[in-house]
Amino acid sequence: MTGMFRPSRAVPAVLATALLAAPLPACATSGGPGLPPTETRGWVALTLPTGAQLNLLVLRPPGSARGVVLAFPWGAGDAGLLAGLVETYWDDAAPTAGYAVVGVEIYGPGLAESAPVVVPALLEWIDQNLGEAADTIVLTGASAGGIGVFHAALAMPDRVAAILAMPGRTSGEASLESLAGVPVLLMVGAHDRRWVTGSESTAERLRAAGAQVELAVVPGQGHVLRVPQRELVRWLDERE
Repeated sequence: MTGMFRPSRAVPAVLATALLAAPLPACATSGGPGLPPTETRGWVALTLPTGAQLNLLVLRPPGSARGVVLAFPWGAGDAGLLAGLVETYWDDAAPTAGYAVVGVEIYGPGLAESAPVVVPALLEWIDQNLGEAADTIVLTGASAGGIGVFHAALAMPDRVAAILAMPGRTSGEASLESLAGVPVLLMVGAHDRRWVTGSESTAERLRAAGAQVELAVVPGQGHVLRVPQRELVRWLDERE
């Protein structure tokens, strides 16, 4: 549901301070063990209409979910990288605050072609399994996943509550007008010059399309951002 979140004008300053003190992500550049299955977290195999299987890493809050964080990983998007993304940014603070996390094992840029098949299947799974939160879906991703979030968003514009790319950018010339009114936070390290340029261009295109955009260029950081989980959840919590 568009417009559920609003971007905070203080986000860049708050994050700039918090990020400088944050530890480096442990699994940002290589695979690793996935999160251990428990009552509230584990892997789910989603069968697509094509017959292919898509692996999801699902974390549920202790009670009813108030929203869903749909996350797309770094790099090639394999299981280890997905687990690293979730462990780094979402596994503690988001479920504690009541958000379910659904990580998708997929190569983000590949959604340029696969989104028409993948996204409806993801939405159907969320509707069936997290129906109480299905109207509040936040798309997030880093690097390759930060490209994938925009392909996914354009395939589900009426279901997007917010977009958080860290870093991310649009890829291709598709119109962004269907994202008008959607809050978007683009985060990028100041030393990550190529992605700074891409983030700035994306911010301009999104603003021209009517999206509510915040661009946070974080001093002293590079491509893999150090972000305290509580700061990400704080942005999610700032609703109208």
